[in-house]
Amino acid sequence: MLLSIIIVSYNTKSLTLATIKSVIATTKNSKLLKNNLEIIVVDNDSKDDSVAALKTFKKTTQTPLIILENKENLGFGKANNLGITHAKGKYYLFLNSDTIITGSALENMVSKFATDETLGILSPVLLNLDTTYQPQGGSFPSLTALFFHMSMLDDLPLIGSYFPSTQHTGKSTRISLETLEHQTQPIQVDWVAGTALMIPANIVAQIGAFDPNIFMYGEDIELCMRARNHHYSVALDPSARIIHIQNASSTSENAVRGEYLGYIYIFSKHRSAIACAIAKMILQMGAILRIIVFSTLAPNPEKRELYKTILGNIS
Repeated sequence: MLLSIIIVSYNTKSLTLATIKSVIATTKNSKLLKNNLEIIVVDNDSKDDSVAALKTFKKTTQTPLIILENKENLGFGKANNLGITHAKGKYYLFLNSDTIITGSALENMVSKFATDETLGILSPVLLNLDTTYQPQGGSFPSLTALFFHMSMLDDLPLIGSYFPSTQHTGKSTRISLETLEHQTQPIQVDWVAGTALMIPANIVAQIGAFDPNIFMYGEDIELCMRARNHHYSVALDPSARIIHIQNASSTSENAVRGEYLGYIYIFSKHRSAIACAIAKMILQMGAILRIIVFSTLAPNPEKRELYKTILGNIS
């Protein structure tokens, strides 16, 4: 088996089925992947009959489809790790349940690993539903990058693109579809999103899978940090395009809360105690700044209360 595709599902029945169908449709004529891949769906205790729909679909396809049913929501990392224990592929693709594979994206990505033994993690170019470019990734968490992100300086027009940022703002915005059109080789970055993250099985065996202590958001950054610490590169593949329906498999509220808690955990694991303490102060500053913005400049009671809750959690 060459490729194991692991999809975590949580109340995304229709989206999950669409994702699986796009995998099958784009690989059925592939010389490399036809009859050489498996799909593993890990359902995190969905309440929308996802499992029943998946079992029905399984009867209609010849592509190996493994369905794992959790009795509780394990979160993104733990669920993917469970999928790994059932995977037989030489490569793993962690794929969100709200994605659509296009063209020969999967074949192109697998092929890149065959020509570069130092390539550790690879992600496709992510597109919005209208096929416009969807930024992803960012700089590894450092106090400087975190400050520019939390202070919103990385979002400023003209000068924002000169600042490092822990998210897909700042310097990350210099990557665009226009610049990617002229690239043929993977473009090295600090980290890529877990939306569609491919990694060889032997590297997972060496550096470990997703950190189970991170429920959701930040586990992709932490995995990329470990890959780089073991001298493997992390890159975007300009020859692979996948559509991602942003926030369809999660909520923005969970994303924001998970982002803050993820930063705290990553700093506590990979940085010094002093750096972690300073990072918490930067995060508090960021929450306070957003409370002010959503109370005055751009009134939004829901977001204001969300950041108040986050501020209480990290104080």
